[in-house]
Amino acid sequence: MKQTAIFVALLLHSTVGFAAGASAPNAFEPPSKDYLLQFSKPGEKVFVYERYDAKGALYRRDVTALKMPVKVHSATERVINGATYRLRGLTACPKPKITYKTEEWDCTKAAQDYEEGIYNHRASVVLCKTLVLQSKKDEPDAVSCFSLVGAGDANDPYTVAYDDDEMVFFDMAAIGNKDGKSLRPDLEHSGELGEQFQK
Repeated sequence: MKQTAIFVALLLHSTVGFAAGASAPNAFEPPSKDYLLQFSKPGEKVFVYERYDAKGALYRRDVTALKMPVKVHSATERVINGATYRLRGLTACPKPKITYKTEEWDCTKAAQDYEEGIYNHRASVVLCKTLVLQSKKDEPDAVSCFSLVGAGDANDPYTVAYDDDEMVFFDMAAIGNKDGKSLRPDLEHSGELGEQFQK
């Protein structure tokens, strides 16, 4: 019952957050399902990588086939098409054990179970966005990632899964701070909502 409540809360939170989703490239807002659908290809998983400049303007977009399963190394680290990315402004697993599927789980294993299900079984389009204009060797780009999930019918409508938001909501990642300021004020509410399910 508790797990059902968690997923309902997350779904409602996501629906509210994405109802006004962007229909054009936007560095700071979650994309709408329609934005992600434009990249969808029948029978193929697609990876979209967008780089934005400091003013929030789209600098470059790469659209490629998702050639291999996404690897979830930790609550904040993803390997997509052989490149490593790190969720922006988040710290993995502030607590080693969390409540997941109504049971106590190792935090990293829970994050892997949840996100591998999204990326490798449910997603048809994966979009990651970064403010990094040029990747540095051996340093993962800081990103925010989204997935288009669902079959697009009445029984399984399209929705947008927001990786950063989910990790914070499930207490699998903590929001970092710099000079006393939150690195992800946009995710503070998700953290507050998720706290009630960890008690």
